[in-house]
Amino acid sequence: MADHYRFYPIVIIGAGPSGCACGIRLAKDGIDCCVIEKATFPRVKLCAGVLTAKSRLLLKSLLGANDYARLMEASLVARESRLRLWHRQECFVDCDFTRADMLPPELQGTDCRIHLVDRPLFDQFLAKEFSRLGGQLIEGDGCEDIDFNNKTITLRSGCRIGYNFLVAADGAVSHTEHLLQHYDPTFQRKDINSEAFEVNVRRADAPIDGVNIYFGFVPKTYAWAFSKDNKECLGFCKLRGEHFKGNQAMDDFSSVIGLKNQEQYPLHAAMIPIGNPLRHPLWHNHVFFIGDAAGLNQPLTGEGIYDALQSGVSAATSLIHEHPQEYLIDYSRLCRLIKKDAHYQQLIAHRLCYRVFQGLAAHHNRFVGYFYQTQIEHACLHGFFHILYHYVKARSTMRQS
Repeated sequence: MADHYRFYPIVIIGAGPSGCACGIRLAKDGIDCCVIEKATFPRVKLCAGVLTAKSRLLLKSLLGANDYARLMEASLVARESRLRLWHRQECFVDCDFTRADMLPPELQGTDCRIHLVDRPLFDQFLAKEFSRLGGQLIEGDGCEDIDFNNKTITLRSGCRIGYNFLVAADGAVSHTEHLLQHYDPTFQRKDINSEAFEVNVRRADAPIDGVNIYFGFVPKTYAWAFSKDNKECLGFCKLRGEHFKGNQAMDDFSSVIGLKNQEQYPLHAAMIPIGNPLRHPLWHNHVFFIGDAAGLNQPLTGEGIYDALQSGVSAATSLIHEHPQEYLIDYSRLCRLIKKDAHYQQLIAHRLCYRVFQGLAAHHNRFVGYFYQTQIEHACLHGFFHILYHYVKARSTMRQS
């Protein structure tokens, strides 16, 4: 096995949403490629599983209507209509997205509920879809080393794989990134600046419905409780520089929301890059970084699925066109979205600004719902005052009609 060698024009390391989106786009264009995944499916994945409207639209375009419907049937576990914001046990925002007056005119009559997927099943479907389209999927055999001079990957099994182009989709703690910095000390790695903590509990043990965001439990960010079929996903994020114990924060959170049998649910953690994308995601025009490996993650919401899918499709498209630099155009747009999102996250993190936000949000639930639907569910680069202007204009139009 140690002498076994294969060659693929394009090799993708990591079979998460970014790697599979890239592979599916390439396979649909008839390009021979390979995806290497160190785990086997269905694999454990720490993720709340919110699938925003922009992600759903992208998946429909990538997969086609029929295969998108199969994906939803396989992995969708909830469509929640309620979004609530809390300061500890006090609810100060309650949005019902089945109500017409909560939606902007352009979204009237559409399904604006919050979609939640089971990430292990979601990832497994995309990986198997890549295989179904003729792509080569290697499961349970991770990358051990990469010879960037000779463009050869050595797997843990000893198998060697040659490539012309390499796509790194191997997560926040990217082994490819580590190996590349060792090979080229001038390559600047991203800073993994946050840690997510999460636990999935039985709905019977957590008396919460809908999508709930809780402030007042962790510094400068929030905790969450999302209803997902027969489970409840509880979690929070720990930002860099904040010193507190995850178990103590979860104990506090659990006691306030009334979680029963907490001792049965061990707390899991994973590193995530929030608002800190790579400065140079394309190395020497033949190594691409996408998804979490590129640090693409939204600071306000922690959403990474959209950035993963979009960066994967963009990298594949640039390879199909045989123009790697094209990838940087879409990448810069994703970075602008992250920068915009970071401003809102920083406002919440500032104590005085948060108090103002809480007071205003409590009196303007409809605006919070409008903001969520237009800025989070859909990708938008508009500034706050532009958003506010269009909200006031939309409300005026609705009242007149």
